[in-house]
Amino acid sequence: RKHAGFMTPGPVQAAGAVAWADDDHVAEQRGRYRQRLDLLAEALTSFGLDVSPPGGAFYLWVPAPDGDAWALTGRLATGAGVLVSPGEFYGDAGAGHVRVAAVAPTDRIRVLVDRLR
Repeated sequence: RKHAGFMTPGPVQAAGAVAWADDDHVAEQRGRYRQRLDLLAEALTSFGLDVSPPGGAFYLWVPAPDGDAWALTGRLATGAGVLVSPGEFYGDAGAGHVRVAAVAPTDRIRVLVDRLR
């Protein structure tokens, strides 16, 4: 019976196909991410940063003033309790930026927005 875990029963496969047959859930999640990104972008802009909306990601790449991503990371953490990642974590192309992910629930992002204002 080792192989039984790989043999999904036909009715379960059919139910899965029905559950994923539409893109309503995709549009709903896309809307959530858009709202979170807009909230974060507005708050980071009011914090004095230059923020551009992403072309399709659920995170923002924010240029660090003077290109010092580590200093900006520290400033956001100590000044507002906001944790971001220095872009260098993601390779040379990310240097001089911080990455701000919009993956927390919207109510938690609103708390961060209030801290940044």
